[in-house]
Amino acid sequence: MKKRFTLLFFSLLLNALGNAMAVSTNLGANPWTAAGQGLAAIFNISLGFALLCFGIFVLMINSLLAREINVQRIIGNFLFMFPFSYLVDWIVTYLNGSFLVISGLFVRIVSNLLGITIVAIAVAMYQQANLILHPNDELMFTLRFKYTQGNATKAQLIAYLLPLSILSLAFYINHQWFGVGVGLLASLFLQGPIIDLTHRIFFLKSSKNKKA
Repeated sequence: MKKRFTLLFFSLLLNALGNAMAVSTNLGANPWTAAGQGLAAIFNISLGFALLCFGIFVLMINSLLAREINVQRIIGNFLFMFPFSYLVDWIVTYLNGSFLVISGLFVRIVSNLLGITIVAIAVAMYQQANLILHPNDELMFTLRFKYTQGNATKAQLIAYLLPLSILSLAFYINHQWFGVGVGLLASLFLQGPIIDLTHRIFFLKSSKNKKA
C-alpha cells in the first residue's frame, strides 16, 4: 500500500508538470487542460480555478451517468483534482518566466511533446496505483464499462467531446483558440498508445518479475 501511495503522489506531480509544460509552450495541451484554458478565458479566472470547476462539473456528469452517488469515489476525486488543478497553475506561472516561452519553435515543439508524453506516463502510473482518479478519467471508465461495451477507444472519443465543445465555445466567445495545436493532436492520437506502452514496459514486466 505504501508503494501505491508513493506511485500516486509521484504520478500527480508528473501529471501536473507535463500539463504545465504543454500549456507554457503555447502549442496545444491535453484536451481537458486546453478546455480549462478556454474556461479561464471565458470567465476571466485563474487556470487552477477553471480546472477545478471543470472537474466538479465532470464529477456531476459521472454521477448522472453512473446513476449513483458514490461518496467514497467523490472524495477520492476531490483529493486528486484539487491539488492537481492548482499545481498545474503554479507550475505554469513558474514556467512562464523560463526558457520555454522565449525559445525557438523547434525547442517548444520538443518540450510540448515531452510534456504530453509525461502526462501519459503519469496517467499509466496512477492507473497502476489504482487508489483515486481524476473525474475526467472516471468519465472515460464510466462510458467504457456502462455505455460502450468495454471499447476504450470509443469511450475516450465520446469523453473528449466535452472538452472539445468547451474549446469551441471559448473560440466563439473570444475569437481565439486556447490550448489548440500540436499538443492537442498528440494527446488525441498518441496518449492512449503511450499509456499502453508504459504499462507493458514498466508495470507488466514488474508484475512478471515478482511472480518469478
